[in-house]
Amino acid sequence: MTQKSLQLALLIDYDNLMGFTGKSDGDPSRNYSHPDAVVYLENHYGPVVYAKAYGDWTAPRTRRTIGDLTRLGIAMQHVPHGGTGTFSRIPGFTAVSMGLDALDIIAANPNIGGVVFGSNDLALLPFITRIRTSGRKVYILGPEAAAAAALTRVSDEFISTNESGMRSKAPNVVDKSQVLYQLKSILANGELPLGELEARVQAALPEFSIGDFGCNDFEEFLRNIANTTVKITKKDDETIIGLGNCHNASAYSDEELNSFNLAEYMQATRWHITDGDIRDKVLHNIYIIFAEDKNREMTNEELRNTIDPEHVVEDRPWQGTIWSLIFGACLWENPKSINQPQSRRLLSLFRTVSSEDDFLVRYYTSLFKKAYEDRPNLTPRECAELMHPDNVEIALPLFERVFQNLRNPAPPKAPGK
Repeated sequence: MTQKSLQLALLIDYDNLMGFTGKSDGDPSRNYSHPDAVVYLENHYGPVVYAKAYGDWTAPRTRRTIGDLTRLGIAMQHVPHGGTGTFSRIPGFTAVSMGLDALDIIAANPNIGGVVFGSNDLALLPFITRIRTSGRKVYILGPEAAAAAALTRVSDEFISTNESGMRSKAPNVVDKSQVLYQLKSILANGELPLGELEARVQAALPEFSIGDFGCNDFEEFLRNIANTTVKITKKDDETIIGLGNCHNASAYSDEELNSFNLAEYMQATRWHITDGDIRDKVLHNIYIIFAEDKNREMTNEELRNTIDPEHVVEDRPWQGTIWSLIFGACLWENPKSINQPQSRRLLSLFRTVSSEDDFLVRYYTSLFKKAYEDRPNLTPRECAELMHPDNVEIALPLFERVFQNLRNPAPPKAPGK
């Protein structure tokens, strides 16, 4: 940890830190207060010689905060949430303002040895690099669950706020995104008892420590840090862990995902078969094997061993493909087998699938649903170029139908099983 003699500049994007977006009242679990932050920093690093907070100070919820800021002598910059067309509504505006202010502060006070940014906005990245190049330390402050991995990786330390108080985490500590990725990878083939899952995570990430995340045990970590990734159930006095009810494979924040190109974005958010020829073959054979006998049921494992006996398709893209087929109403998962591990759940053709073309349109509609919602400028041609780069013009009509479904979603009728 840094010596306590280090002079610090503290710059806080209050609305970002507390989860205020202008459309919500924030996240009450984000335990943060300006007095606590200043006391912690001065006890562990050094005096805070400059402090500034950015936020919409007209909101009634900020009255107590304004009082704290005034007593501490912290400067306030008003960043309104209203006012369509104002510069303050540009994404990253506050973060860029913070970054520029940090550079000005360092230029005016060469004795500043470290800058603390209270934000998870990725627009800070170039400023962090610039500040660290000058020999200063950079710290990111915020709640563990909302921390942007890209920021914590390039900072000197991450200072988290949680119910038990503030604490620091060095950059060589295992990152949250690494743990979430391992959880998804391990659970891709089915549920596991709590103890076995913990042992596998520990084997994959030897440096992983529950204490680094402010938790007392692995179950508390899963409930507090990985709560959107896993599903926790009790069976016969045993705690069983499975993947949550989302087939999003991403361990990245929304800000990080927005910085990716389409190929990177899809690889981060969907486990899919990237080789178009293999994907076409797998999808065709899955359809044919069920279409020949529409009453046929097969377990996920039986289907895989039939379609891909040599396991050319790796575990994650195979399971991701099955998830997209289920969520897209291409395959029906028999609820009688829902408590079985995913490899032994019974699958059949969704009764309303009318043809192989319909099957493919449903699959790609499911696959691109999140991208369509997150990327308003996404086009059918971009999808065709990504999925079938060697046959774009041939594939384009398929993705035009996919976009018709995305623009006018109509949930398929129940399969009537």
